[in-house]
Amino acid sequence: MKRGIGTLLAVVLLLIAGMPASAHHSVQAQFDLNRPFTVTGVVAKVEWINPHSYLYLDVKDDSGTLKHWAFEMAGPGRSAGRG
Repeated sequence: MKRGIGTLLAVVLLLIAGMPASAHHSVQAQFDLNRPFTVTGVVAKVEWINPHSYLYLDVKDDSGTLKHWAFEMAGPGRSAGRG
């Protein structure tokens, strides 16, 4: 009986270990979603990579100095699914 329980426990642990881990970081913890802002610039680069895609903009501030902005977006599969 002990051998059967040990084998069952080992199989269950192996199945759990084989499952993909699911984790995500909270956008609300990093940004205030109630304070939108507008950025106008020139697209410098777009990276369509997993798990997140990136949009890079070259933006001139009020004094005319060029600033580089990076925006993290959903991955390519998720973005394509949303059109």
